[in-house]
Amino acid sequence: MRKIILIIIFFMVPLFILTFCGNSELQKLKSENEQLKSKINELESKINELENEIAKLKETDDYHYKIGVDFKNEGKYVSALVEFGTIIDKYPNSIYLSKAAEQIKNIKNEMKRIEEQRIAEERKKEKQRIAEEKRREEEEKYRPKSQDEAIAEWMSFRNNEDEYKGTITTWRIKVNYISSVSECPIGHLGEYSSDYQVAVLGPKGYTYQAAYLLGMVPKVIEDDTIVVTGKFSGVSSDGIVVLIPIKVKNEGYSE
Repeated sequence: MRKIILIIIFFMVPLFILTFCGNSELQKLKSENEQLKSKINELESKINELENEIAKLKETDDYHYKIGVDFKNEGKYVSALVEFGTIIDKYPNSIYLSKAAEQIKNIKNEMKRIEEQRIAEERKKEKQRIAEEKRREEEEKYRPKSQDEAIAEWMSFRNNEDEYKGTITTWRIKVNYISSVSECPIGHLGEYSSDYQVAVLGPKGYTYQAAYLLGMVPKVIEDDTIVVTGKFSGVSSDGIVVLIPIKVKNEGYSE
């Protein structure tokens, strides 16, 4: 029996100690929690007081004017208009009334100027876009055909004169010589062959040489390469394809 009692005491004493300590720690935590809640309530009360004070400050013409000026200086014009407008709406006797009205006028003028500038920039960009588009169209329009394309077209012109007469094309031509005779070839297609002879007249029926003297076409000399956009006029008795030039560009000499 005594042994049993000792065993019970052996196990119960630590349990009692743990329980006592646990309750004590729990009470301490509860007390600290209550203190924290009290401090939080105090802070919330102070925050509410500060918010009320700030709200009261905002309900003054002086505050709205200063904030309006800050917004204006930052470029926040819409917000600035709201602040200055509040003075006019809520404070008809304010010493800032005329200043607020002047600020509103200046801001609206500035906003108008910015909008006009934006529209002008957009129009400028649109003009540049249209000009670039036209330039590309012109570039494509006057883009010389490749040598194989030009030779194939030259053959079509010569073999089907009536069908293709009046067709506009662009060829790169190697100059042989300049002649005062209308249908004498100015040069040929191809880089290394004298085949595919082409005669280039001047505008209004002039020879190329006469047109140059009149400033209608650029000067060219033998061995220059010229890019000619012209209208197919016909085929000479010697089988030479004749073009009436619309645009001539002299690329100069090239080997």
